[in-house]
Amino acid sequence: MEDAIKKRSPFAYWEVDGESYKLKLKTSTIVELETKFKINLIELMKGEDSSGTQALSIMLEITHAAMKEWHHGIKLKDVLDMFEKYVDEGGSQFSFYINVYLKIFTVSGFFPQALAADMEKGLEETRKELEMM
Repeated sequence: MEDAIKKRSPFAYWEVDGESYKLKLKTSTIVELETKFKINLIELMKGEDSSGTQALSIMLEITHAAMKEWHHGIKLKDVLDMFEKYVDEGGSQFSFYINVYLKIFTVSGFFPQALAADMEKGLEETRKELEMM
């Protein structure tokens, strides 16, 4: 019999200024975001330009939505300030997209497990390439 299928991670995590923040979109939050943006999140996730990346404002709004359930009282302004610290610590918008934003969708059940595993392998290769730059 095959090994048990690996369980989906319960959260994505964002490390900023020595703190670790849990991220995951609940169903009610997904519905709220789709109502706000007037588009389903799978379409929104595809990005606005040919690179497939998303506008920073949208990525941070979704990050805030994924964080607020697990870190009560956190405001969008706090997330914007956290992103500033993230960049000051050596992060970039692209690394945020790869290491945080896409993981929010993965742990929130947007992808089947097999696809999520394949994506993670591809993202790991991209992370290694970024480190070499």
